[in-house]
Amino acid sequence: MRIPDSALLEEIGLTLHERKSLVALMIFGVADAAVLCREGGVPTSKIYRAMEKLAQLGLVEIQPTRPKMYVALAPEVVTNRVIAIARERAEHFAAGAGELQRLLAALPGRVRGKHLFVDLAMGTESHVKRHLATARKRILSYMERADLNAIDQVIDGGFPILRRIARNATEQNVRHQAVFGFSYQTAPRLIEFLRKHSAEIRHLTGVRYSGELGHPFHVIDDDMVVLPLDHPFIPEGRFASLLVRDHELATSLAEGFEELWCKAMKNLQEINFDPRGSNQPPVEK
Repeated sequence: MRIPDSALLEEIGLTLHERKSLVALMIFGVADAAVLCREGGVPTSKIYRAMEKLAQLGLVEIQPTRPKMYVALAPEVVTNRVIAIARERAEHFAAGAGELQRLLAALPGRVRGKHLFVDLAMGTESHVKRHLATARKRILSYMERADLNAIDQVIDGGFPILRRIARNATEQNVRHQAVFGFSYQTAPRLIEFLRKHSAEIRHLTGVRYSGELGHPFHVIDDDMVVLPLDHPFIPEGRFASLLVRDHELATSLAEGFEELWCKAMKNLQEINFDPRGSNQPPVEK
């Protein structure tokens, strides 16, 4: 069965598999996981997590039978709930805007008071998908656990974002340096990510590791900056990203990145509990 897709459902943070599951259930009314997988084209490894999330969002109901049965809500109920979710996300963003203002105000004085090109994109991947995969010269990336989760979410949703970035970097000869921020609590998640995506991140020119700063960012080429926006009350963590196109801001953050790069660790084996053995992530070239 061909399942229609809705861009509005993507706007509230639903992945491709979650959108397919919801629409398939709306067609059948009542169905179990096997039916939704078969008719909706959803992998069996994704269906239960997708339906749990849809239930948590109030978009479907779950009957605790054996096997579990999923029940669709009335179209007007689902539509009203989607509107409410979008409104909640907007309110969370508005609540976090003060922190964003403080972050931008803390930048060096030469960039304050200027008229910058700024673009806000809701969702986890919009700016990264559009710009990291189209860089022409260089990418400087500082990432933390929320970035790793966002990347996995996008890939699980059916978009091979790391492969796209790697392909463009190879074709354009892009220099891509990355610093991964971690704490002792989040280091296992970082190691898991490096293991899982070792093939997709071999294009990285260099990788280093540092303590968490709390402000992930990407500098793209000479004049573009992507600032991811996270909030602890958002289930996915990341709810939007901010694109700022300004040469001076990009230069300032690039200088800060270089300072961080010089201080960062070159190898995770400098952490005394590294369980990876000989499986190393990409090294500097």
